[in-house]
Amino acid sequence: MIRTPAGIDYGHPAFLDADGTSRIYSIWDQTIPVENMKSGKVPEGFLFGAEYLRSDIDEALMSDDPKNIVPSVDTNGHGTFLAGVACGNKIDERNFSGVAPLADICVVKCREAKRNLRRYFRISDDRVVYGEQDIMLGIKYLWNTAVKAGKPLIICFGIGTNLGGHERGGCLGEYLESIGNYSGVCAVTACGNEANAGHHYRSRLLRSGQDVEVELRTGNDEGFTIELWGDAPNLYAIGIISPSGEYSGKTIAKLGEQRRINFVLERTTIDIDYLITAYESGDECVRLRFSSVEEGIWKIRVFNDNRGDGYFDMWLPIKNFISENTYFLESDPDVTICNPANNIALLSNAYYNSYTTSAVAESSRGYTRSGYVKPDICSPGIDIFGPMAGIISERAVKNDVSLARYGYMSGSSAAMAVTAGAAALLMEWGIIRRNDITMDTVSIQKYLIRGAESTGVEVPNRICGYGGIDLYGVFQAMRGRM
Repeated sequence: MIRTPAGIDYGHPAFLDADGTSRIYSIWDQTIPVENMKSGKVPEGFLFGAEYLRSDIDEALMSDDPKNIVPSVDTNGHGTFLAGVACGNKIDERNFSGVAPLADICVVKCREAKRNLRRYFRISDDRVVYGEQDIMLGIKYLWNTAVKAGKPLIICFGIGTNLGGHERGGCLGEYLESIGNYSGVCAVTACGNEANAGHHYRSRLLRSGQDVEVELRTGNDEGFTIELWGDAPNLYAIGIISPSGEYSGKTIAKLGEQRRINFVLERTTIDIDYLITAYESGDECVRLRFSSVEEGIWKIRVFNDNRGDGYFDMWLPIKNFISENTYFLESDPDVTICNPANNIALLSNAYYNSYTTSAVAESSRGYTRSGYVKPDICSPGIDIFGPMAGIISERAVKNDVSLARYGYMSGSSAAMAVTAGAAALLMEWGIIRRNDITMDTVSIQKYLIRGAESTGVEVPNRICGYGGIDLYGVFQAMRGRM
């Protein structure tokens, strides 16, 4: 059973059996309000959203108005594409097959984050963003469904964030780790597309009593959030210099410290929150929330008031949330893997160009902030072919599959879907065929690492981890390579 992250076009032939019935086990659409629910039901143990079972989907497919019975739609095509690449049908007419075309599919379409959460993190209303709590509930639903069905579960996780310490994946990473530790479960995560975005700054060794100015170029952004992370027990204080030269003064790092800076010569407001022992690692996190941002060069002065020397890291949001003209002038492409993929117990996937077998500049790079090896492996991520949402009509497509839309997608999520399909095949060998009945996320991670292609470069490394995915190589490694 494979999970997709953002809804699905359930009428696409990539998800239909030969008799026209659905391969989708169930859909939980969190976006459908209970009061507007014409069909479906709230899933057992949850308080919102509509669940549609395979029987509901089959009824919709046979009707003249499918969306009146199962109104769940994929509005951006992301979930449809990833599900298709991972486990879509073999369609000879389109020369297409998903990696694991016989897997069942369980879908969660997450509702978007609430307005107060967007406001706190300075994310505009036109950006697609999900709340961590809703994602975790989605994972719980998938786990519950897989247990009831008595099936293994591959969690195909194609979303990520730059918030957090880039160490254990935050609350979400730890929750995925706990679920992925069960036999029959594998959590596959995308590393992101952040390596060349200029969104990470890594300090030089900062001696006790020294300070450094981090230069930030800002573009046309209404607001954004920066997080500074330093290893415990070190504490760092900061001050802000605006493009016009106005200086905020030094803020003092102490428990619960919050400060709002209103610049006189700029309209920008910056809220500074000190999290002295942040959840995840107990390290210090300084969160800077910019509002009404003036374009120009901002300087963030960081003070090391500790007795010892140390390093710190800073991250801007992922590039979906800010303009391409906002970046650190002295950025570092390493340590750019998004959370939750930094968690060492998850299967973390970078990507490469399969045309040239070369690295891709955008693919996020490891390691974690404290130096654990991530990513684990990489897979093809350029011009991946798969199903696109938005077919002409479900009934028409049943009679002519050429009416269904297919296309190409590049990036971290597409590559992760390839690996999720490979993980499903490996899980079938291990759990269903009883070759390794204890198989879990870490087991699959180690199997794929052992079978990975190094392509002549030293491994592990920050770009591709232990090498390119090679499922056949896994079995060669178990038999002893020839």
